[in-house]
Amino acid sequence: MREKETRYERVELSHKALLLTASVIVKTFLMAISSSQVFCGGIDPSTLFLQCGVNVAYVAGSTAAVAIMGAMFGYYIVRLKTFEQIFARLMKADFIMTAMYFGVAFSAPTMVAGKVMIWLFGMWILGMLLAPFNRERTVLKQVAEYGSLVALGALLTVHFIPAFEELGSSTTLGMMVSSVIGMFGSGRVK
Repeated sequence: MREKETRYERVELSHKALLLTASVIVKTFLMAISSSQVFCGGIDPSTLFLQCGVNVAYVAGSTAAVAIMGAMFGYYIVRLKTFEQIFARLMKADFIMTAMYFGVAFSAPTMVAGKVMIWLFGMWILGMLLAPFNRERTVLKQVAEYGSLVALGALLTVHFIPAFEELGSSTTLGMMVSSVIGMFGSGRVK
């Protein structure tokens, strides 16, 4: 038993719950920013509270949906044995991706808000659910994790280059695919 514990980074149940709670809080705040941009036309708090009007209900609903979805998913993921060996790597990749989306949502909210909302409405959960299917440490999974993180960073950077504005739907698809593959690739035992 002791040898098996040293092969992977063991995370206690309370720490798992704390890490997932932090991840869901950041994602909920990110959804509030993105939905405010989509439904109210800006991320400024005065726009949300003073000028948004009826659309505040849509912002609140979409933000609450991400919080509830994350809480329900998190409740089960911290207890499932299939995630025990890969939890640390999975959360590392999740936080890196969330930080990338978060940075671009503040820098270019007009261009990326809809894509962030698509990712938050279940794409990150889909990636986490695919992660434990093959936990073996392979070169292909390492390339999938790190390559998709680089690809996601490149696709998010494209939003700042005016020449690539016409690639809207293809960058959305690339962002979603690289996000799911990044989570799948991170699901491996050390």
